Amino acid sequence: MEPIALRSVLAQWASGVVIVTTIRDNGTRHGMTASSFTSVALEPPLVSICLASDSTTCRLIRESGVFAVNVLGHDHEDISRRFAGPALRGDRFALGRWTSAKTGSAVLRDAVAWMDCVVAACHPAGDHTIVLGLVQEAAAPRPAPPLIYHDRTYYEGIAR
Repeated sequence: MEPIALRSVLAQWASGVVIVTTIRDNGTRHGMTASSFTSVALEPPLVSICLASDSTTCRLIRESGVFAVNVLGHDHEDISRRFAGPALRGDRFALGRWTSAKTGSAVLRDAVAWMDCVVAACHPAGDHTIVLGLVQEAAAPRPAPPLIYHDRTYYEGIAR
């Protein structure tokens, strides 16, 4: 199957939106928008993200051994777009209120939820890498409907 055709089919799957963050060896922050995130296990506490193997984010996570997953709320579309595009001039983290978690990865203070992880394993999968993270710390700072991505469009989650 052609990748473009498969991408159109897969776009029909609605998913939540997260910002995956990590740190560079000089201590600066790095992050990207992702929708390929899932919980894996409660014992031990594992989550997974899927990243393009040749991406800067994948390389930096492999080098640092740490990452955080920030679950975005319905009102975080601007932050998602900021982290989704090509690298900006200036600081992507200038939008939103960020702090550092235990591992040094950035967490969004008003995220719906966040998980701070150390890399447990990396598994090649085609042109992507499945990264398993052992959750070190997690929080749900703000109850809010999630930001949803479907068919290349953002939607606000269902109100509670």
